[in-house]
Amino acid sequence: MFLKMIQARVFAMMLVLTAVLPPLNIHAAENESPKSTDASSNSDQNLSLEQTLDNIEKHKLAIKDLETRADKASGLTDQALKSRLLKARMELLEQGLNFCKAVADLEAGGIKIDKYHQRAIEILGSQVNAANTTTAEIRQQMVFPEAGFSAAEQAAAYSRVFELLDTVNHAYEIFIEGLNLSRRFELDVTAQQTWFKEILLERAATGSIFLEMTMADVRALRASVSAVPGDTEIAAKLGVAVTNVSRIANGLSVVLTMMESQDMDITGYQQQLLGATGQITTDFLEVGVFTNLLLGWGETLWNVLIESGPGLFFKIILFFIIVFVFRKLAKLAHKLVETGMENADIELSLLLRRMILLVVRNTITVIGVLIALSQVGISLGPLLAGLGVVGFVIGFALQDTLSNFAAGLLILVYRPFDVDDLIEAGGVTGLVSNMSLVNTTILTFDNQTIVVPNNKIWGDVIKNVTAQDIRRVDLVFGISYSDDIPRTEKLLAEIAASQEAVLTEPETMIRLHELADSSVNFIVRPWVKKEDYWETYWAITRAVKLRFDEEGISIPFPQRDVHLHNPPQPVA
Repeated sequence: MFLKMIQARVFAMMLVLTAVLPPLNIHAAENESPKSTDASSNSDQNLSLEQTLDNIEKHKLAIKDLETRADKASGLTDQALKSRLLKARMELLEQGLNFCKAVADLEAGGIKIDKYHQRAIEILGSQVNAANTTTAEIRQQMVFPEAGFSAAEQAAAYSRVFELLDTVNHAYEIFIEGLNLSRRFELDVTAQQTWFKEILLERAATGSIFLEMTMADVRALRASVSAVPGDTEIAAKLGVAVTNVSRIANGLSVVLTMMESQDMDITGYQQQLLGATGQITTDFLEVGVFTNLLLGWGETLWNVLIESGPGLFFKIILFFIIVFVFRKLAKLAHKLVETGMENADIELSLLLRRMILLVVRNTITVIGVLIALSQVGISLGPLLAGLGVVGFVIGFALQDTLSNFAAGLLILVYRPFDVDDLIEAGGVTGLVSNMSLVNTTILTFDNQTIVVPNNKIWGDVIKNVTAQDIRRVDLVFGISYSDDIPRTEKLLAEIAASQEAVLTEPETMIRLHELADSSVNFIVRPWVKKEDYWETYWAITRAVKLRFDEEGISIPFPQRDVHLHNPPQPVA
């Protein structure tokens, strides 16, 4: 309550200081006055100026009518009429200033009409009184929220207050334009400029105090939100206070810009704005502002180090000690689990081993980091909640990656293949060189490395060539129809038995398999260990060719007989 009373007094003082400023508004284009000096053009210009003066008089009559109606009205009608009256007064100021600007443009073009010149000076002189009336009405329309107002009521009240204060700030800008216009009429404005600088200083000081008090409100409300996190009304009031800080800072920034145009020192206020908004502008790069900010930051840092330096240093050391201890524990757990899996009778895939070791090690490390953070005073509740939200967002964005992760888990559980297995999956054939929960790396026979997403592998047929310890070598040999079949069978059996890699169990199969178009085909199917497959395949193929050549058994190639028939020639 005390804080709100101070704010109300500060606002009242600010409005009193600004009551005499002319809130003018200029929107006239610079090329509004024609510069042609011929008679026809002069006549048009005179007519335009006369029409402007006539509109000014009509506008004065309309303002008097609104004043009469507003005096008799009450309630919402009174508020609406006063709002229209304020707008009408601002428009009158704009019309008068536009007339003076048009006259100044004519005189700049070499045309001077005494009656318009004198009328422009009179209007500029009367602007101060008109502005006093306007700012007085602005002060009457300002209603500040009381301490018992709800967040919604505060937001509505402050919105109107800042809207009117923006009008006052705009009046300062127009006053500067009025000073410049008075100089064009060769009027002495030294006293007005000196007075205006004093007003700007008071306005900046008042805005600075109000900004500081509102920031104190923000800090207090944030403490209340932390103490009572479920109170939505306090949270809403905090939002209103934060918005107020931004609006006050923006208004103060406008004032500082005008002060800078008048060659006034604004260094201290710039530092306050930077602290309130955190926005670094080009003014921040000025030597004075930058130096003062560095000195302020250095002093704050030094005070913090003196007051809480030993405790902070101890917390930092404790943080690193806890992290170091848990990293050592993670390594120890990694070795123990790895040794246990090696000694266990349960057969686990390499991927599952790696995953178990990774989960154990990372889990212990994360627990250590969380404990270390809690020891230095960081609350884990908001951190874990934030991680949950971030995890949800990341999971939604990485749907395909999560699909590959799920496929990797299925491969991990069902173990269709392992590292160093020869597989055909996902359209790729080769040795599995590396596996993860997201993808599988396959090394092809021509030494190409291909990374296949697990989702593509699990969704297709998986052919594991080396999953079994022994494999059957399938060979086909053809002989001529004129060769001795029993003798060929005996030779093939001898050749297969002569290979050391060929297993006796299961028994080698040698059969006459097919009577083909050009040959009689035998199948030879010995069994070998999986690592001896290709060496046996190539060795038997070479031995059969050499032995058939020695024994005179031919290996025929496809033949086709072509018969040509000559048709009978006709008798001449």
